[in-house]
Amino acid sequence: MRLLRSHSLAALAAWWSLSLLAVLGIGGSPALASCYTRIFSFGDSLTDTGNFVRLTARSHSLFGSPPYGRTFFGRPTGRASDGRLVIDFIAEAFGLANVTAIQTGTAPADFRNGANFAIISATANNGSFFAGNGMHINPFSLDTQMLWFRTHLRQLVQAAAAGQQQQPTTTSSLLGGALVALGEIGGNDYNLAFAGGVPRDEVRKFVPAVVEKLEVAIEELVAMGARAFVVPGNLPFGCTPLYTQRFRGNAGYWEYDAKTGCLDWFNRFAEYHNRVLNARLEKIRRRHPDVTIVYADWYGAMMSIFQEPEELGFTNALRACCGNQTVPCGRPGCSVCEDPSTYGSWDGTHPTEAVYKVIADGVLNGPYASPVPLAETC
Repeated sequence: MRLLRSHSLAALAAWWSLSLLAVLGIGGSPALASCYTRIFSFGDSLTDTGNFVRLTARSHSLFGSPPYGRTFFGRPTGRASDGRLVIDFIAEAFGLANVTAIQTGTAPADFRNGANFAIISATANNGSFFAGNGMHINPFSLDTQMLWFRTHLRQLVQAAAAGQQQQPTTTSSLLGGALVALGEIGGNDYNLAFAGGVPRDEVRKFVPAVVEKLEVAIEELVAMGARAFVVPGNLPFGCTPLYTQRFRGNAGYWEYDAKTGCLDWFNRFAEYHNRVLNARLEKIRRRHPDVTIVYADWYGAMMSIFQEPEELGFTNALRACCGNQTVPCGRPGCSVCEDPSTYGSWDGTHPTEAVYKVIADGVLNGPYASPVPLAETC
């Protein structure tokens, strides 16, 4: 069990971890490196580190084509960005770099630092939910990822029992020292609805179902032995180029913030989702006082960029670095900017590595995490 520290000790720890991470550029410190034994991660394109391109023909996937991955890896890795994601920065901070995408590993040793089940296009709800709402799609859902997870955990336990791998031999011992990163997931439930023309007030009704899927997953993972979670909220939809371009001028939608240039209604929608999620997480905490659940305020961290972009070096906060509506990023001949670190969006939908770094720092050290920064959960 991880006990939260007193207020004075928490303040000292926050100062110390912030100083260390500032020097190391978020890289891990010895104290954090002994915190968690592994990371199990779930989510969508904001967290996928290679599953989608492995399950689809790489040649047909934009995300498996240049210039994706150019900033940090120098090649496409299946990440929907120019470089690292929040999960990469968090893993590095805890000394667990290279948390392997579940579809890319071949042996138990590949998963010594954990496993990533997130996949591009994933939704919280499954195909039955969408069919019931007149949307005929069959997405990779959180249910799919939980199925992969159960199978993976069973294989790890069997390998340990057979002496093939030195690791805990029960699911509870495997999960007891792990950090579970549950999300971000749920944004695509709303993206698909908005893209399909579902009235915005109807999309609002999806929120309880999305949050319930997250709660069900948390409860199952707790029952299996998980004791530490980080659960992100939605990003500000109204600040992504995909939305600002698609809905600009549409009656009822172009209610934009004069300071940020973001679409107000879509951001208020994300805030609503995050309030409902936060309230549900608090109920789960009360049911399981021995479980640590950190809410990661990705929305607040990203809005700090749009509110003071130049202070943080984002001179093109509302613009996409790569691609356009004619030739999307990843297609031959797509346009690409010289310095992605000054852009808020990589491809019109997904943030740049620079944005993800700001988010990760805010979650690890505060103030964009509650009830405590993630670095204080050790």
